[in-house]
Amino acid sequence: MKYRVNKFYAETAHTADTTVVIPIDITDVISQIILEVQGLNATTTHLAPLTRAITKIDVIDGSDVLFSLDGEEAEALDWYHNKGAFRANYNYQLNGGTCKRFIGLNFGRYLYDPLYALDPKQFKNLQLRVTIDVGVAANTAANVKLTCRACIFESVPAGLRGFIMSKEFKQWTMASAAHNYTDLPLDYPYRALFFRAMLAGTEANQCVSNLKLSEDQDKRIVFDDDPWGLQSVLLPHLPKVKENYFFVFSDSNSYLYIAPSSGVVGSATKWWASASTVAGSLWDGDGGRLMTIASSAGKNFMVHVEGYLPHGVFMLPFGNQDDPEDWYDVRGLGSLKADITGGDAAQGYLFAQQIRSY
Repeated sequence: MKYRVNKFYAETAHTADTTVVIPIDITDVISQIILEVQGLNATTTHLAPLTRAITKIDVIDGSDVLFSLDGEEAEALDWYHNKGAFRANYNYQLNGGTCKRFIGLNFGRYLYDPLYALDPKQFKNLQLRVTIDVGVAANTAANVKLTCRACIFESVPAGLRGFIMSKEFKQWTMASAAHNYTDLPLDYPYRALFFRAMLAGTEANQCVSNLKLSEDQDKRIVFDDDPWGLQSVLLPHLPKVKENYFFVFSDSNSYLYIAPSSGVVGSATKWWASASTVAGSLWDGDGGRLMTIASSAGKNFMVHVEGYLPHGVFMLPFGNQDDPEDWYDVRGLGSLKADITGGDAAQGYLFAQQIRSY
């Protein structure tokens, strides 16, 4: 057997905000690290996706940052990595129940990529750091449980070149028609650039009016278009973002926070044993906030939702994502600037995948 899975941090419940520091003592080459996050629901009120409880995921070697995203960014990146699929999430948003999300930190193009993976022997003091805010997500989680696994090679792949590094560059508050400029780093080639626009109640597509990427003071313009062009032209091969939830409907408006953030549609069916005439409705879903209501309070429903842009994240891919020779080598440029024009007062995030060689 050439591959195996190692659980290097056993399930541990955290009842207070904390940063969990986990030494990566594995010596074998790591293809993926999988975080299992569980939230024990303490109320019927849904505050945010469970992944919002993970406010930062870092893989570091001393001061060298190899991976740095929050939970929603990392899960959206993992969705793109898996070609439009979440892992085996269990969205049980009922009081007293436990919901589960799985987030992959991917160091290669795919699981057990022989060219790109994280080789701990190339570093001195690898650590995984997971920052948890217990009460900010799920249904006011009483605790957040964390388990960490690594998918590893039994031996070093013969052609190993390096690993894919994923890092956030910037956060800011957008405004209508306001430009925000970012000078992007030129130290490593890019596989993809990701932009996130999040405002509950507003579609991600409405939060930004244009994205422009240019080299050397507009000497060459790599991309200059609105979000519909990015989503519909560059990403048409991706399926819709789809999720299922168990959720209690009230007889007044209540929110269910979901991953799809634009073009959301949903359906619901009762989830209890007795026949009943209780009716439930749901609508909106813009910005990942779905409205729900029932004719009687306290009734459980199964909810299916689908839409676009997981957690409001757009992907700007550079070349064929499976062909390293086609990625965007910026090391000879004088400057690379992102110009993002706001469409609403959303929170903006900019992060990327870059290639680091050994």
